[in-house]
Amino acid sequence: MPDNEKDFDEEKKTDLSEDITENDDNLSADESQQSNENSVHLENNDNWEFEAQAPTLDDSAFLENDNFVIDKDEFDKTVKNVPAEHNQNVPQTADNQIVINRDSLKLVPVAVFTVLVLIALIVLGVRYYTVPNGKEGDLINPPSIAATIDGEKVSVGMYNYYYASVVNYYEQYAMYGYFDLDTTKSYEKQYTVDEDGNEITWAQFFQNEALREIELNYVYYTKGLKEGITLTQNQKDTIETQIESLKASASDQEMSLNDYISENFGEYCSEDTVRLMLEQYYIAVNYKGKFAIDYKPSNEEINEFFDENRNDYNQISFSYIATEYDATDDESKAQSQKVIDDYMDRITDRDSILAMVPEVYADYIQTDMETAMSSDSSLTEEEAREDAIANYQANIDSSITGASSPFSDEITQWLFSDDTEIGEKNYYVDEENSYAYIILKTEMASLDESDTYSVRHILIMPESDDETSDSSSYSSEEPKYTDEQWAAAEEKANSILDEFNSGDRSEYSFALLAELNSDDVASTSSGANGLYGGFYEGVPLGQMVSEFEDWSMDSSRKYGDTGMVKSTHGYHIMFFVDASPSYMAQLKNDMKTEKLNEMIENASVNLHDGVINKAIEKYNDAKSEAADSSTSNTVS
Repeated sequence: MPDNEKDFDEEKKTDLSEDITENDDNLSADESQQSNENSVHLENNDNWEFEAQAPTLDDSAFLENDNFVIDKDEFDKTVKNVPAEHNQNVPQTADNQIVINRDSLKLVPVAVFTVLVLIALIVLGVRYYTVPNGKEGDLINPPSIAATIDGEKVSVGMYNYYYASVVNYYEQYAMYGYFDLDTTKSYEKQYTVDEDGNEITWAQFFQNEALREIELNYVYYTKGLKEGITLTQNQKDTIETQIESLKASASDQEMSLNDYISENFGEYCSEDTVRLMLEQYYIAVNYKGKFAIDYKPSNEEINEFFDENRNDYNQISFSYIATEYDATDDESKAQSQKVIDDYMDRITDRDSILAMVPEVYADYIQTDMETAMSSDSSLTEEEAREDAIANYQANIDSSITGASSPFSDEITQWLFSDDTEIGEKNYYVDEENSYAYIILKTEMASLDESDTYSVRHILIMPESDDETSDSSSYSSEEPKYTDEQWAAAEEKANSILDEFNSGDRSEYSFALLAELNSDDVASTSSGANGLYGGFYEGVPLGQMVSEFEDWSMDSSRKYGDTGMVKSTHGYHIMFFVDASPSYMAQLKNDMKTEKLNEMIENASVNLHDGVINKAIEKYNDAKSEAADSSTSNTVS
C-alpha cells in the first residue's frame, strides 16, 4: 500500500467505559445542601454570563428572576406547619401535643423543601446556584460541575480545556490529510464514524474523545489520591515551567494570563484549571507507574491469559498488493470487483506480485518519478522510474500479529489458521478508506521468540556545556567530558546507589529515585513517552548501547539485581526486572493494560448534560464568530 495512504496511528486510542450513567445537571435538594455545607469559600462578585436554571428547582421553577421577597408572615406560617422532627423550635400546645391536619400532611414536604431552598438562596445568593463561577476544587459551585468521576468534580472549565485540546489535535492532523475534516465548517454538520462504526457528527466525536480523556486521567488521579501519591519535585518544576510558558505567550499577545487561557481553551478555563489539570495528569502517571510495579501476575494467571488470547501473540508474514476500491454505488463496486478478480487470477506467488507492481501502482510511480526528477536534475526518466518501481516492490511484504491485524476477523482467522496453506490467497475490502488488499500467505503463523529484557535505570550524565550531550535523544555524536566531569558523575551515581541500598531496595523506591535524579527524561514522567521510573520494557536486542545491553542480558540476572555500568552517555544505575521472549513481554504488558482498563470500565461517571451542551454550544459559537471575523477581514 502506498505510504501516503497508510492508516494514521492513533496514539490516544483507549477503550471508553460503555457504562456511563447520564444524569441531568439539575441537582437534588440534598445535593444542594451538601454543596452548601462543603463550600468553604464563596465568591459574590462574578462576571459570568451563563444562563442556567437553578439546579435545586424542578421544571416548574419557583423563581422567575433574581428579584424576590420573602413575606415574614407567610414564612412563619410555613415553619409552624413543619413536624417536630424537622424543626425543634416548632411552637407546641400547653399539653405538649401537636394537632396535625392529615389532609394537608402531603403538602408539608413541599413546604419544607421550599423553606430550605429559600434559606440556601438567601445565604448564598441566586447566582451561586445558577451561574458557573469558573472556580476549581473547594471553590466550585453547582452549575460549574460538568461531570463527577469517582466522586471527583469536573468543572466546566476543565471540560472546555480537554474539549479544545482534542479539537486542536484533530484539526492539526486534518491539515496533513489524516482526517476528512473541514476546519472552516461547522462540526455539527460534518460526519465521521465512532469505534463501533456508527455515523456521528464530528462535534459528538470530539465530545466523546474529550470525555474519554477526562475519565482516564480522573480515574487514575482519584486512585492515586487514595494511595497517598504526590507529585515529585521535577513534576512540580515542570508545572511551573508550563505556566511560565503560558504567561510568556499571554504577554506576547498583550493579554492577562487568564484571558489568554480562556480565549485558547474555552470559557471558565483559567490558570487554576491548567494547574489542576497538570497536577492530575502527573498523579495519574505516578499511580499507573506504581500499579505497574505492584501488579505481578502469577504463572497460572499468565498461562490462562495466554490460552485465552493465543492468536493475538502469533505473528505472520505475507505479501500483498493494494488497489483502489470505489464503493460509491453498485456499478462502481462491480467494476472494482472485476479488478480484484483479475489480480486474484494473476497472482500465483511472490514473484508474480513483484511483476504486477509497475501496473498496479502506475499513477503513484509516475508522481514519484516527477518529484524525484524535479529535485535531482541529473536523474534520467528511466532512472527515476526504476527507483520508484523498486521502492514499491520493496513494500509488498508485511508482518503482523493477531492483535495488530488491520483486516476483518474473517480474513485474520483465514491468514493465521493452520488449515490455510502457504501460497493460498484471499482479499480484504476496506470501503471506508477505498482500498482492497489481495493477500498471499507466504509462511505459517508462529510466536515471536526473540529475546527481550525489561530494566529500570537511572542515568547520571557528566555536566557539560557540550550540546551533543542530550540525554533525551541519545545523540549519535559521542559527547566529550573532562576527567573531572566524569569523576563528579561517578560520585553522584555512587551516592544515589548507596541511598537505594540503604533503603528497602524495592523496585518502587528505585523508580522514585529515577524520577528524581535520572538524566534520561525519556524514561520518566518528565518525558513524552508515557514512561515512569526509568522503565524500559520488552527491549529487543540492538536498541541500547552495548554496556547497557550486556549487563541486562547477563544470564545470571534475577529480579531485583542492581549494578552500575558506564557508557558514552554517563553512568547507568541498573535494576533488573525481567528477561523473556518478545511475545511474553507483550503478553505481560497486555495483562497490565487490561487491569488498568477495568478500572475505567468500573468507574462511577455522572455527566451533567446541560452544562456540557451549553459549553459546547458556546465553543462552537465562538469558533463561528472567529471564522466570520477572519473571512470579513480577508474580504476587506
